[in-house]
Amino acid sequence: MDKQLTEVKRGEQASQVLDNPLFQESVEKVREGIIRSMATSPLGDSETHNRLVIAMQLLNQIEKQLTDVIQTGKMAAIQTDNKLKLFR
Repeated sequence: MDKQLTEVKRGEQASQVLDNPLFQESVEKVREGIIRSMATSPLGDSETHNRLVIAMQLLNQIEKQLTDVIQTGKMAAIQTDNKLKLFR
């Protein structure tokens, strides 16, 4: 049950980060900057384009990782709650 409680706490922390307005603003500005750079990079500059695609993928992976931790925490909370109900 210790592991589940840790997962619940991590899920709550990830939610605080993902829901934080400053974090959301920062992610959005970075995303907009990447898109702007993609739109203004020369058509034949595949190296820059590839780097920008990688940057966008990394940004998306950061958000996905936080979302995955939140989901794991929610599942752990449900399991923990179910176990507690068994002992009542």
